[in-house]
Amino acid sequence: MKILFVTLEQSARENIKVVLNNNFFQNNIKNFYTFGMPDEDLVFKDLTNIKIKSLMGLVDISKNLPYLFSLRNSLNLLEKENNFTHIFFVDSFDFSKFYLKKYRNNSIKYCQFIGPSVFIWKKNKAKFINKYFDHIFSIFEVERKFYKKEKYSYIGHPLLNNVVLDNRDKYPIRNIGIFLGSRYQEIIYNIPIITQLLNNLEKLDNFNFYFFVTKEFEDLIKNSFTNDKYQFYLNDREYYNHLSKLDFAFACSGTVHLELSFSHIPHFIFYKANWLNYLIFRIFVRSKYLSLVNIFNKRSSIKEFIQSNFNHYLILKEFKYLFVNKDKFCSYSNLMIEALNKSNIRKIRSEVVIDYLKKSSLTKED
Repeated sequence: MKILFVTLEQSARENIKVVLNNNFFQNNIKNFYTFGMPDEDLVFKDLTNIKIKSLMGLVDISKNLPYLFSLRNSLNLLEKENNFTHIFFVDSFDFSKFYLKKYRNNSIKYCQFIGPSVFIWKKNKAKFINKYFDHIFSIFEVERKFYKKEKYSYIGHPLLNNVVLDNRDKYPIRNIGIFLGSRYQEIIYNIPIITQLLNNLEKLDNFNFYFFVTKEFEDLIKNSFTNDKYQFYLNDREYYNHLSKLDFAFACSGTVHLELSFSHIPHFIFYKANWLNYLIFRIFVRSKYLSLVNIFNKRSSIKEFIQSNFNHYLILKEFKYLFVNKDKFCSYSNLMIEALNKSNIRKIRSEVVIDYLKKSSLTKED
C-alpha cells in the first residue's frame, strides 16, 4: 500500500497528527506520505509541491481561483508520479469535491477524513460523498444517518486525545487566552475589535493575556499587539498544557472552540466575515448557532458574538457580568460542561482507520 494524506488547513494538520502518531503508522513509514504538512515533528515524507494558502469564504475563493487550479493540478501530478492505493482528504471537503470532479481515478480508493458537517449544511454534500468517495471517517456520530452504511465509520474526535484537564478553580479570572483565528482574513477582521476589547479590559483589572498563534501569523499578531505584558504561545507540543492554565478565553469561531470546551475553559466565541460570505453561509446553514456545542444542544450554552454583534462593547458587558459574580461565572462554566457531555463526543480511535486499511483489497498488513 501507498497512502497520501492531503491537508490544506492548520486544524486538519493537527487532527490527522493524532491518527498518524499511532504505532501502526510510525512502524510503516515507507507506506505513508503527506501533502500540505511540512512538519518537522512528523517522520513521514511530505510531497508538497506548492505553497498552501488558507482561504475563507466565497469571496476569498473567487480571488484565488488560479491558485486553486494550480493546487489541483499539482496534486494530480503527484498522483500520476506515484502509485498511491489510497488518498485521504483531511477536512476541506470543497477542495476534495473540486479535485474528484476532475481527476477521479478508479484504481485509487479516495477517503474523506472529517466530513463537511452535513447535519448543519444541506444534504447534497453527503450525496456527493456517497457517490464519489470510497469511505468517510466522521468525527460526529450524528452524521451516520446521512451516509451509506458500508461507507461510513465513526472514529471519534481527535482533539479529545490531546486535551490536558486542569480541575483547579478558575475564579477569580486572571489568565485570559486570545485566539484570533487561523486564516489571514479572519485575523485582519478581528485585530481592531480585540485591540479595543483589551484596552478596556486592562482598565478593569490586572489580567494576564496570552495570545495563541500559528507560526504563519506569529509576526503579524506580535506586531499588532506590542504591549510588553502580552505573552505569545505557538501551536506546538506545549499548546494544550498552556491552554489548560487559562481561566477564560475569547476565541474566533472554529476548531479552538472545541479545544477550549474539551479543556473546560469558559469562553466566548466571535466571528465576522465579509457580508456576502456571511449571507451565503446563512442561506445554506440550517442552524442559528455557530458553536457546535450550541448546535448539538439547540440552546445557547456558549456566548456567540457574530457579525454586527461582534464589538467590544457587547463582549465587555457580558464579560463583566461573569467577572464580578462568582456564582454566574461557575454557572456559565458548568452549563458549558453539561452541554458538552450531552453532545456525546468520544476520543478518536485510530484503529478504525487501521482496520479499514487492513481490510482493503489493496492493503497487505506488514
